Amino acid sequence: MGYATRRQQPLSTAAIIRLLELVKEEAEEQEHRVAREFFKVGAAIALALCGSLRGNEVFMLDLNGLRRHINLGKEGTIPEDPMKAGTDLSQAPHIIIPLLGEFKGELGFRYHLMSLASTTRSGIELRWWMEKLIQVRQEENCTTGPGFGHKDGSVALMREYDEMIQSFLTVIQQEDNDLIAATDDVQALYGLSRTFRRTAEGRARAANLESDVQNAMNRWRKIEQAKGRRPKFNMVDHYAHARDLMHVTWRYSFVQ
Repeated sequence: MGYATRRQQPLSTAAIIRLLELVKEEAEEQEHRVAREFFKVGAAIALALCGSLRGNEVFMLDLNGLRRHINLGKEGTIPEDPMKAGTDLSQAPHIIIPLLGEFKGELGFRYHLMSLASTTRSGIELRWWMEKLIQVRQEENCTTGPGFGHKDGSVALMREYDEMIQSFLTVIQQEDNDLIAATDDVQALYGLSRTFRRTAEGRARAANLESDVQNAMNRWRKIEQAKGRRPKFNMVDHYAHARDLMHVTWRYSFVQ
């Protein structure tokens, strides 16, 4: 993205929940054009955390793929013990996240689908944010191209989102030093590039997810690769494959 940051730190779940609350509150008070930008930032935060994504990976979200898959997994029931190894999660409420880009171990551009929990255990409503993203992009007459982009079809810049995120984090810091220490340099320590990925990793460890689940989630799913390249699938097969991996992706996202 042509944008570098210093080593970024994780946030507590409480801080992220408050961050999303502030983003939503501010968006609802703004006129439509400005509100749309805030809603995009909220969606990017939720996706980065639930998908354990680095900042540049967030901007790989494909709007057309998101729209095509948005109703899949909308209904369902969470099993009584969803974190138990071997539990069937295929009918759990989920949302399909389609990323389109050049991934590690692959040559050329490929679709990558992840089935993530619609709502996390802490109450982060990923599906709500993704549906809101579709709505605001539709208002910009955008139905294809980058999920996080501008009205002209160009991809948004990470620094644009970081400026808004850091502004809200500064408000939280002033509200409650227990969430963000008064001594923290918000601009240096927090941003979309690594903060939410590091937060997700910490939450997964705290939830005692098996190491193979954590590793699989965070290295673009080694099991999806064949001799360094992921097999070519049609979209139906992509979806079936993503459903097969819900024991990894859904559980990882659910603990956030």
